[in-house]
Amino acid sequence: MNNRNKTIWVILVILSVISIGTSSIKLYPLNEKWEAAKKRADNLQFGADEQLEGVIDFLEKRLKERNAFDFTLEKEPLRLTNVLYLTDAQGRMLRYRNKNKLRVTHIIDGTSTQYAGIQYRGVNYTVVIGDSVAGGEIVWIDADEVVIVKGESKYHYSVAGLAEEENVTMENNSRNEF
Repeated sequence: MNNRNKTIWVILVILSVISIGTSSIKLYPLNEKWEAAKKRADNLQFGADEQLEGVIDFLEKRLKERNAFDFTLEKEPLRLTNVLYLTDAQGRMLRYRNKNKLRVTHIIDGTSTQYAGIQYRGVNYTVVIGDSVAGGEIVWIDADEVVIVKGESKYHYSVAGLAEEENVTMENNSRNEF
């Protein structure tokens, strides 16, 4: 071996000793911390205490009760008619009417005959004099009302909204007179 090889070996050995020494100086405190953590872990008791178990039992019972609850909507808040107010042509709010009642919705004044639009049990009908609807016969149709005869009784049905308009105009006229 020549001097050059010896010098390289000496330098390698010295660098190895220095690197091992510095790494041992850095790792020794970490080793002590690791040993202390292992001792603390050996002294700890793993598991839930009684208070935590009580809280967990309470939450589990509450969850079972909530799962058994049957949630139903009474007034159907997701229906569009419950959110928006429907109005007629004059801007008055339409109310939910009894669909089983007979209601005259409009009258069409033709050249030879008059037609009436009638809503009965949620179905719209267009009728003329002589037709039967709701167990009665239509005997008269004019611009203001429809007359239906059921047995011995006559029933007068005015156009929906028309009577209210007349009352409002009469009230306005009486107010203007004073």
